[in-house]
Amino acid sequence: FLGCARAEIFESSPPLDWGWLCTPRIPCAAAPTKNPPFYKVNALMPWGVAIIMGFQHALAMLGGIVSVPIIVGGPFDAQLSNAEIQYLISAGLISSGLLSMIQIYRFKLGNTGYYMGTGLVSVLGTSFTFVPIARTSIDFMMKEDSSNPCKSDVDCKMTWATFGRVEAGVTNERQCNLVSGMCKFSGQEAYGAFLGTCCFCALLEIALSFMPRAQLRRIFPPVVTGVCVLLIGVALTGTGIKYWGGGAFCADHASKRKLTTVGKSYPGDLTGDSKATPVKLSTYVSTSPCAPGPFCPKELSGVCSYTGPKYDKTSDTTKGDVTICERFSDLPGTFMANAEEKRNPDISWQKCTDNGQVVLPFGAAEYVGLGFSVFMVLLISEVFGSPFVRNSQVAIALLAGFAISALARYPMPGNAPDLKYVTNDKINKAPGITFLWVKTFPLSVYVPAIIPTMIGFIITTVESVGDITASAEASRVDQDGLLDSRVQGGLLTDGLASLLSGLLTVLPNTTFSQNNGVISLTRCANKRAGYCCCGFLVIFGVIAKIAAIINSIPYCILGGMTTFLFVNIVVSGIKILGPELSVRRSRFIVASALAIGIGVALVPHWGNNDLIRPGKGTSNKLLGDVAVIVITTPYCIGTLIAMLLHAILPFDEDDTGDEHEMLMDKAPEPIVSSVPVPQPMGFMPMMDPMMQYNQQQQYGGYPQMPGGYPQMGGQPMGYPPMGGFA
Repeated sequence: FLGCARAEIFESSPPLDWGWLCTPRIPCAAAPTKNPPFYKVNALMPWGVAIIMGFQHALAMLGGIVSVPIIVGGPFDAQLSNAEIQYLISAGLISSGLLSMIQIYRFKLGNTGYYMGTGLVSVLGTSFTFVPIARTSIDFMMKEDSSNPCKSDVDCKMTWATFGRVEAGVTNERQCNLVSGMCKFSGQEAYGAFLGTCCFCALLEIALSFMPRAQLRRIFPPVVTGVCVLLIGVALTGTGIKYWGGGAFCADHASKRKLTTVGKSYPGDLTGDSKATPVKLSTYVSTSPCAPGPFCPKELSGVCSYTGPKYDKTSDTTKGDVTICERFSDLPGTFMANAEEKRNPDISWQKCTDNGQVVLPFGAAEYVGLGFSVFMVLLISEVFGSPFVRNSQVAIALLAGFAISALARYPMPGNAPDLKYVTNDKINKAPGITFLWVKTFPLSVYVPAIIPTMIGFIITTVESVGDITASAEASRVDQDGLLDSRVQGGLLTDGLASLLSGLLTVLPNTTFSQNNGVISLTRCANKRAGYCCCGFLVIFGVIAKIAAIINSIPYCILGGMTTFLFVNIVVSGIKILGPELSVRRSRFIVASALAIGIGVALVPHWGNNDLIRPGKGTSNKLLGDVAVIVITTPYCIGTLIAMLLHAILPFDEDDTGDEHEMLMDKAPEPIVSSVPVPQPMGFMPMMDPMMQYNQQQQYGGYPQMPGGYPQMGGQPMGYPPMGGFA
């Protein structure tokens, strides 16, 4: 390993200007402050300074890494336990730290001419690109029957072997399909199946890493990648705003009311459960439309659930049957509203949980207000924050919102104690330390998810090209003749890391883009800072109490933070598409792709209700499942439409400009334009849009690049970083 490493030349480094790093900004200041010296990639930075710089990188990564397992493993998706979610948070941090070391180190693969790693501060993290398809695939699989027979949920406790260990299965509510008599797949099985699918599809990115950059650009031009990135952001922003309002499940069922009707109780045993006085079930008189059970009529299937009468031996009473039905707030339900419901329509609404002890309807003012506190901290840190604060603003805003919610109380009437938004239950139950494989999941390949997942890897491949290019520019090594090998090594590491991350029980790890902003703002591209960042991420993951604290954050606080992160992915997609929209052909492609993509994001049932009807036979059902997953995942259907139209639409005479030239000719090397390019206020060019820097206002671009960002054929380069979090 070390024998294959490329010899590096280390240089001396200047001292750090601590005053500059920690001095707050003064709004409307007339004169810009003087920048400190730049720390080069291989400078011999003092380890004390490297630790401080690495800590900033780790904090910049924290928000993106911890959000994915909370969303995917939550009670409304994979339905994992709190212990499993906390483990996934820790595993995500540990795997990010370990895999990033390979990316930062960089070594040659023998005499092949190929490399592993970028040799830059390119930190890997759990990619948000795969969150939409993970949620769709897991939900789809958990509705399917497995090969295990059952008579009740208790029979669905399955076991599986992973790395020689046998793990006890977990029963999800209503996992036993009483109609078919078969167990549905559990959330643990569905999550493990998606991990295995990602491991298989990661081979595609490994193969693409050996393809030249110019060829990648021709196959996947900005008009395609921009559509995909924008649609990823649109889908995720919807998820973020649901969590901000209190939770995803209560958001999806906000228009529904749950009406419970309990039948009359009778003395004695009218069920036949008692051997002393056996009586047939028909002797119990019920007014439920689902009686005598055990299933409701076809017209009420999926709307109502029924539990028959039960004999209570202690009181010698037959307890009444229970019928639970969903009814919409603006439509007539199965049952007419009773008197109490008419007096208080809120009584049967679906409430939001996972916000501590406070249970309120979706969009309650209390939830929205707490989530808005995160937004306010982000705004204040951007206006007044020092470079250190602005580098860590997402983590600081999340922790500040968490602290505010921990102090807040929900008043109860009378002498009842006030309710808390944060409790210590998860923290007290968490172990002191943890590591990888403490929890495992049954790995398999879910065939219907292969095509959407491969599309995700194509997008992360093109996305990583932009991130690595931006890292090289921010690190001032883009002109050292090693850019192509850095891109190749980075893509190969991304693909291998995505494969290994599945074996490490976490979703694919790819290069994050926000570290480019940290490099530009702190003027530190030193690899020692990158190694320290990796160390902090591993430490954060090993200390299990940290994951428990993160898992205790109320959903409304998490939503306030993730909404900000996700909408920046939308902004990145808009930035990629911006230069392309001057051509009619590109506008038509974008409009056609977004018409379906955004439409499906807003109304997902358009594609999964009755559009694709189940066919007969295993192969037909499999094709139907693939079609439903592709159609209902916005970025999948949108990207496929964009790729198809880009392949078949001819170029007009008016399209002989930059787009046609860049697609048909070999992409030239980046050069610096001599004409200043106006930048959107508040955003660094070629950077994560989440990071806003005063350097943009001082220099109009990267340090020592007065002309702004690199130009290619008169248009911005085709590989800007895509998405706030990979």
